[in-house]
Amino acid sequence: MKKFSKRLFTSLVAFCMLFAVSAVPAFAAETTTEITDTQQPVVIGEYDGYLTDVMISDGVTKRAVANVRINSYATYDEDDGIQVHVKLYVPWYESPKPEFTGMTGTVNVLMNKKSTNTAFAELADGEEIIETDVDTGRTGNSGDKGTVSVSGVATANNALAGGGAFAISYPVTLP
Repeated sequence: MKKFSKRLFTSLVAFCMLFAVSAVPAFAAETTTEITDTQQPVVIGEYDGYLTDVMISDGVTKRAVANVRINSYATYDEDDGIQVHVKLYVPWYESPKPEFTGMTGTVNVLMNKKSTNTAFAELADGEEIIETDVDTGRTGNSGDKGTVSVSGVATANNALAGGGAFAISYPVTLP
């Protein structure tokens, strides 16, 4: 009889919990904001590749990591100009994961024979991903072509010599 009471009580509690969760109403907020093409930033160029200069310790020895990647893309907005996103990460299927503590560097936009440099810095507390957005303010005309170059240094708790350098560049075309 004692086993039957425990099973009945457990079943009753499970049923009540399930009923309570399913009885909660859920409401979705409805937005009616009209968005025009000039309000949406447009991706104008992108790069995703390996960052091989970071070294990670596996306990006793230090070895080069070919799985740290840098992803950068540039967007264009008529009001704000070119904005560049910079992200250092390791894909979900790779390990060991880095413990980033900081990233600093420069974004250079070369377009119409004019170069614009914008510095950036981002701090982290042993994070697996470090990223930042850089507002260059650089504008141009539709169809203008150029190059975005991103270079800098990343630091990590588990990196040989504290971190490594990175440098990439990719073409952009204004919409």
